[in-house]
Amino acid sequence: MTCPSVVQAHDDGEVAAPGHPRAMMAARQPAAGAGQPRWLTEVRLRAARRVLWLRDRWREHRYEDEHLLAITHSEIDRALLPPAEVAGAERAFYHADERAAAISAQLAALVERPEEMRLEHLIVALGLSPADAALLKLTLAAAVDPAIPRVYGYLLDAARPADPTPSLAATLFELPLGPPPGPDSPLVRWLLAEPVLSGCDAFASCTGWRVDALLLGGLIAGLDGRADEPVADGGPAADWSTGTSGRVVEPPIRPVLHPEALAQIVEFVQRLGHERGVRTRIEIELVGESGSGRTTLAAQAAAHLGSRLVAVDAPALANGEEFTAAATREARRARLDGSVIAWEQADAIAPALLQTVPGLPLTFMSVQAPTLGGVGYDALRRAVECGPIGRPERIELWSTLSIGPAPPAVAEWALRPAEICVAARVAPAGDHQVRETCRRLLTATKPDLLSPLPLPFGWADLVLAPATIAHLRELEAQAQDRGEVLDDWCFSRLTPLGRGTTALFAGPSGTGKTMAAQVLARSLGLELYRVDLAGVVNKYIGETEKHLRELFEVCDRAPVLLLFDEADALFGKRSQVNEAHDRYANIQIDYLLALMERFDGVAILTTNRKGDLDSAFVRRLRFIIDFAPPSASERERLWRIALQGAGDAKGRALVGELDWEKLARELDLTGAAIKSAALAAAFLARSDRLPICERHVLGAARRELEKQGVVVRPGQMELG
Repeated sequence: MTCPSVVQAHDDGEVAAPGHPRAMMAARQPAAGAGQPRWLTEVRLRAARRVLWLRDRWREHRYEDEHLLAITHSEIDRALLPPAEVAGAERAFYHADERAAAISAQLAALVERPEEMRLEHLIVALGLSPADAALLKLTLAAAVDPAIPRVYGYLLDAARPADPTPSLAATLFELPLGPPPGPDSPLVRWLLAEPVLSGCDAFASCTGWRVDALLLGGLIAGLDGRADEPVADGGPAADWSTGTSGRVVEPPIRPVLHPEALAQIVEFVQRLGHERGVRTRIEIELVGESGSGRTTLAAQAAAHLGSRLVAVDAPALANGEEFTAAATREARRARLDGSVIAWEQADAIAPALLQTVPGLPLTFMSVQAPTLGGVGYDALRRAVECGPIGRPERIELWSTLSIGPAPPAVAEWALRPAEICVAARVAPAGDHQVRETCRRLLTATKPDLLSPLPLPFGWADLVLAPATIAHLRELEAQAQDRGEVLDDWCFSRLTPLGRGTTALFAGPSGTGKTMAAQVLARSLGLELYRVDLAGVVNKYIGETEKHLRELFEVCDRAPVLLLFDEADALFGKRSQVNEAHDRYANIQIDYLLALMERFDGVAILTTNRKGDLDSAFVRRLRFIIDFAPPSASERERLWRIALQGAGDAKGRALVGELDWEKLARELDLTGAAIKSAALAAAFLARSDRLPICERHVLGAARRELEKQGVVVRPGQMELG
């Protein structure tokens, strides 16, 4: 399409003379500040002045009937003129032509004024060159005013509306025509604008560009066409959050749950960021479990450094179709806001993918295990642990969330900050509801290798020697008060590896070891889970260790008492290595010892072969309680508990006269055997349709003794 044909399309077949009304209207442009940003006024003025110059050139027809040609002779002559000569002629025209000179005067006055603050802030913060800034202004104008692309098409001598090109930007803004913006330019890196073509032609001088529409919210928000109101400051107060999902996190003044970690972060960043003017990218890895307060710590650190935090859910972005684009907008917002990004659950994203996002001076990465980058990584990383919080921190956090003292479940259980916040929401319902909420949070997952045991027994049901009862009470007190002693009394320094309470119950079968564990669990308000040893031990290398790790990880914080029945199957003595099997068996024992030492919960192990346990394991136990067979007086209590006062649903007595002392003296049974014999006697009595009498009890006891390998000869245990 020739230049004259463009003029014909706009002027109904004739070229507008200098005094033509249409030409006068084309030259009449709005003054700067008349309800539009400065950059839009500048684009309009520069385009209007360029239109005048092109129309002046296109008026020249040196050859007869050349307007009938698709490409005219005059157009070819003009295209072959030296660029410097054409540029000089254009500058001369801008001074000589009255209308062009008037526009030039407006532009000169406009240039003397500071750039609109929002755009100026963007140009400086993102490092745009003059050429980048010029092209960005053209793309912004095209996005704001639908008529502007028609102007660009006119200026580019195109048959339809067009997107601005790098060459057009250089021409309108009187810049040297250098290399066009490439893939590494700030326009592309920060997703400000992009070429409309792809492939090898994407970054040519004649390729059109379009702005990221989501950028407009921060640049033109608040402009409503009124010229009497100032444009909002484009500094950090402007809203650049359009198209982003990050949320601003206001740091709480108190409590500081991880004071040492906070001090480490602030000192590290200040030293690297300010000493000797060093400016480098810093990434802080906040290592901890979900809900451990990593985002709050990052917000508090950002506040100490004079910034604010924007937390972004990294996996949510990764699940989208264009992670890099979404993450780049988050980084762009942070750079323009002067804020700091915290990538939550950053370890859910491949490191290579995160490196496609433009870097920021300071970034936080919430991870469960440190990564610390790799060779050639251009950011300095430091891993900071966000470990479990202690009893004082839990109580202080609760005081900021709810009125009244912290319930025992909050004070004593190893809750994370996020879990305490959830529990605080149900505080008005009472401590019982808080306790149940905390229990559900801590026992949300349970491996198949754990089976719950009922808790029907209390201390009154437990018949043991006084010394054994006293030892169990001591165990109960230590499990109950360990939070206060370790945290409030600061004795945690003596338990550097683990804060758990572990005990071994040793003694013959049926002496009350499991029952004692049930009584302790009920007294401490814990659930009792028994470990399925058959499922834990696996013949395949590494599987046993995997099962053990899962068990201890689940129970480490949960309000449960972990019971290992027949612990000698797992904690047996390490043997001399004679073959590969011995070596792996020893590795399993060593691994289990390490897990037990780091365990923070309550664990009880039972065995009837104490001598078979590994000595290193026994040394690590807090309590070793021996259970002996019951004495005659204890057996009498056990018989009375099992049978005395038994009645049916109608209240009728089911037990006749029994010589309790004789039963205890003549029947040397354990507590479990007495319970089993009492139950068997009840069935015998039911068959006879009689109350339970001595004959039923002795008959049932004879069966129990025979089960234990005791031969009962004729005449023994007869009625006397």
